[in-house]
Amino acid sequence: MQQRRPFWFLLDGYGWTVFIMSIVTAFIIHQWWAVLLGMIGYLLALLVDLIGGRALGRTGAMRLARAEQENLELKAEQARLLGAIRERDEKINQQGKQSVKEP
Repeated sequence: MQQRRPFWFLLDGYGWTVFIMSIVTAFIIHQWWAVLLGMIGYLLALLVDLIGGRALGRTGAMRLARAEQENLELKAEQARLLGAIRERDEKINQQGKQSVKEP
């Protein structure tokens, strides 16, 4: 059973860095609405983590890597099979053309 991490989003270092930088910026420019940009940046950092698989944890990242590897192997197998089908179709077409010309 996979261990649950209900508050994983609070452990995102990049998100906190962006948020804290927005607070410092808002303090320096005396425009506190700039903190909203930090909140948006925090959410973008979370989104990047989700897309990249970092938020999955160690076991989740391993499963994602295995799934990506399997996907690459399946695509290679598909390409090989499609090439074999094309070769077979070409041979059938050549044999059909030869049989039509002979009589």
